[in-house]
Amino acid sequence: MRIPMSRPSLTEAEVQAVREVFESGWLGEGARTAEFERTLKEYTGSLHVVAVNNGTSALHLALDVLGVGPGDEVILPSFTFASDPMAVRLCGATPVFADIDPHTLNLDPRRIEPHITPRTRVVMPTDYAGLPTDIQGTRRVLGDRDIKIVRDAAHSFGSRINGRPVGIWCGEDATCFSFDAIKNLTCGEGGAVLVSTDELADRIRRKKTLGFKAGSRMRAPGSAVEVRGVVETGYRYHMSDINAAIGLAQFRRFPEIAEKKRKVARQYDVLLADCHPVRTFPRDYEEVVPFIYPVRVSSSRRDGLIEYFARHGIHADLRYWPCHQEPLFAQERPELPVTEAVAREVICLPIHAGLETGEVEEIVSLIKDYLGGDERGDGEMHADSAH
Repeated sequence: MRIPMSRPSLTEAEVQAVREVFESGWLGEGARTAEFERTLKEYTGSLHVVAVNNGTSALHLALDVLGVGPGDEVILPSFTFASDPMAVRLCGATPVFADIDPHTLNLDPRRIEPHITPRTRVVMPTDYAGLPTDIQGTRRVLGDRDIKIVRDAAHSFGSRINGRPVGIWCGEDATCFSFDAIKNLTCGEGGAVLVSTDELADRIRRKKTLGFKAGSRMRAPGSAVEVRGVVETGYRYHMSDINAAIGLAQFRRFPEIAEKKRKVARQYDVLLADCHPVRTFPRDYEEVVPFIYPVRVSSSRRDGLIEYFARHGIHADLRYWPCHQEPLFAQERPELPVTEAVAREVICLPIHAGLETGEVEEIVSLIKDYLGGDERGDGEMHADSAH
C-alpha cells in the first residue's frame, strides 16, 4: 500500500483544458488567465484579483505594494511555510516570529503586542490547515496603528467565514492564495493576490510583469503593436494560460473536491475519537475545507509513528518545521513555547480527494496498533495550554 500525504485531484477535464491552450498557440498570460481572475473575483466577492505564478510571489507582491522595505518588520507565525519569511526578506525587511494558539494552530492575536515596534509595517498570519485566522482579533490588537494585514490564505481556499468564501472582504489589506500542485484547488503552479483598491491592483499588475505600464495580456496574435513602458521595478511573476486553464477546470469540479476532503476529515474525527493518545483539532467542516489534517501525539512517540507509517507505505510528517529554528532565520531565538511544543508533537495525516474510506480506516488502524493503549504524554501535550 502506498498512500501519499497529498495528491492533486486531476481528471481528463484538466488534460483537455491544457490541450486546448496548446492548440490555441498562445501559452503565456492571456484570455484564460483573465477568465481565471474573473472566476476568482466572482467566487470570493473581491473587487480586484491578480493571478500570479505562485503563492510566494503573491506574498512578495502584497508586501511590496504595501510599502514594506529595508528597515521594516513583519510579524508572522513561525509555524508556517518558509515562503512567508522569505517573502519578507525579498522586500529587504525583517521577519519577526510570534507564537500560535495551541487550539487553532494559527497566529495568536494575544501574542502579537509584545512584538510590535515603531518599525512594524505588516502582520502576516497564516490560515493553517484551512482554518481562517482571526483577522478581527488582530485588528483589535493593532488598534489605530498604521499596520497592515496580509492574510496567507494558501491553505484556506474554499473555506468560509459566516457562509462567505475567504477573501479580501474579511478585513485584511491583501489576501494571498496559492494554487500549487497539492493545494485544495491547483493550477499546477499558481497564486493570486486580492486587494480592495484600484491603486494597489494596478501596481500589482505592473510589478508582476517587470514594471511595464501595460501587460502582455492585452495583446493577441494579429493585434496592433502596443506602446508600453517600464515605469517601476517589477518581477517576472505572471500566470500562464496553461496554468490558468488547469485552474478553471479545477474550479468547475471544486465543490466535489472540497466535499471529498471534508468527508475524509470527518471520518478521521470519528475514528480517532476513542484513541486517547491522539488529540485532534475539531473543525466546523461546513465552513472549513481542510488542506491538511494535523493531530498531536506524545513527542516521545511522534517520530516513531512517522517511521512506522513509512514502513507501511504511508507518508505522514510535520508541516511545518518552525521557521525560527531554520538556519537562515535563527539569528535570534525568540521564545515561542507553543510553536515548539506543537512542532514536537504534531503529525499531519494523509488527506486528499482521492483517499478511499478503507485507506482512512487502515491509517487509523496503524495509529492504534502503534500507540496501543498508551496514555503517556497527555500531560505533556497540555503543558502549552496556559496563555
